[in-house]
Amino acid sequence: MHLSSVNAAGMERTKTMTHQQLIVTSAVLFFASLSCGFLVEPDQTQEKCYQELGCFNNRPPFHSSERAENYLPGDLKNQQACTIPRNSSTVETLTVTDPDPANGTHFSGFTETKVIVHGFLQSSREQWLHDMVRELLKHGDMNVIVVDWTGGAVLPYGQAAANARVVGAQIAQLLQFLVQRFDITYDRVHIIGHSLGAHAAGYAGERVSGLGRITGLDPPSPYFDGTPPQVRLDPSDAAFVDVIHTDASSLLVLGMGAAGAMGHVDFYPNGGSNQPGCDQDLISKLAHTVWNAAAVGVYAAEGAVACSHLRAIDLFTESINTPCPFMAYPCASADEFNRGNCLTCTGNGCSRLGYHADEMAGRGSLYLRTQKSPSFCSYHYKISLTSENAVDGIVTVQLTGSRGHSEAIPLTQSNEIVHAGTTVTHLFSTRSDIGDLSEMSVHYEKSDTLIVHLLYADIWKLRAATAFSGETQSRSEFCAEGQAVPDKTTTVFNIAGHC
Repeated sequence: MHLSSVNAAGMERTKTMTHQQLIVTSAVLFFASLSCGFLVEPDQTQEKCYQELGCFNNRPPFHSSERAENYLPGDLKNQQACTIPRNSSTVETLTVTDPDPANGTHFSGFTETKVIVHGFLQSSREQWLHDMVRELLKHGDMNVIVVDWTGGAVLPYGQAAANARVVGAQIAQLLQFLVQRFDITYDRVHIIGHSLGAHAAGYAGERVSGLGRITGLDPPSPYFDGTPPQVRLDPSDAAFVDVIHTDASSLLVLGMGAAGAMGHVDFYPNGGSNQPGCDQDLISKLAHTVWNAAAVGVYAAEGAVACSHLRAIDLFTESINTPCPFMAYPCASADEFNRGNCLTCTGNGCSRLGYHADEMAGRGSLYLRTQKSPSFCSYHYKISLTSENAVDGIVTVQLTGSRGHSEAIPLTQSNEIVHAGTTVTHLFSTRSDIGDLSEMSVHYEKSDTLIVHLLYADIWKLRAATAFSGETQSRSEFCAEGQAVPDKTTTVFNIAGHC
């Protein structure tokens, strides 16, 4: 493995690709590789050894019903890593096998070290790597290492999955060298891996004792879901393992990510699949992939076919420096969360998705909502309206606070009956923090049908109106008791105490 060093200012953005059509075809080829081994016969050899890295076999658990194609790792002699010390302005090339490889380097043993590992069909040229490095160095003084395993992250997918084992061993070897040469400690090392890079990070953590943290950005499901811990990323690989799941859809719609928990804390933004702003079905994904490749380029094509898979990267990168907390909440399921039943942080059960996840006590499976475009972070509110009488119509609510107001939030749809004495609850998220709540505006529009006109009143009478903020854990009551909202009218209710 080679090690190059350059700071953020000297890190050039490389946009030219020699494989412009790769992403266009990779979506189809990837699934062919899962079903038929991509017309490549897996290596039947039981073991393969590498100097200084040890031996790897393809016996169980690396050959099982979840990993039917028992590939051995390939030849990955020239995998590279670039290290970007914060205060360096020159490009440095280091080789682990050199008798004195660190001569003249700006790498510091006194700061934290971040290691970023790309995923399947990617390289160090990816724009997201440049963006993440920039945000990390903006946040604080640290060493940032970018691992480039382009030669191993290629089709067929099964071979790339096997190659990730060697990449993990090489990362562990690099960390051992840094410990010896710079006296760093493993507990100050944080590996951030996307896709197969997340599992490679797990293999690295398995080989070193006391690794501080691993962040898995949408670890893939194929060849890993349902396997024993030694095959995939798991909580034993570091003192703290946090995982962001964004593409846990079925393989039939090109879903790549794993749904199963793999860390001390697992985040499921928007339920962990089908991210807002991304195509949801197979036809749309493939159509936009081809169109974007022809009209824009390889990066846009990749963004179309793997939009949800890449969203984990976007969320983590944004979380580094944003003041928005990316708060996530413990819940039994995405459905329960969407019903508004899980917005409390009882017993310090919440945590912040992304970079600051290790600063909070929340563990287990946590849920949150995000926006469809940057800025992705959201603020969560639960609105509850209790009805005094039965109505049938569309109810829309807007919250106003000290810093602004929310968008109009539909609580009911047309021809939806609200019975007397029942409470209508709705969970919604807003892009900006609207501050301390002061008003709730309620608009009611009665359904325009003859039977509704005959059976239901033109005025909606309320018994109570409340809003709960997930970020502040505060409940606001509004002056709605006994108040009425006439048909096709908006009524404004002040915060309790200012009626």
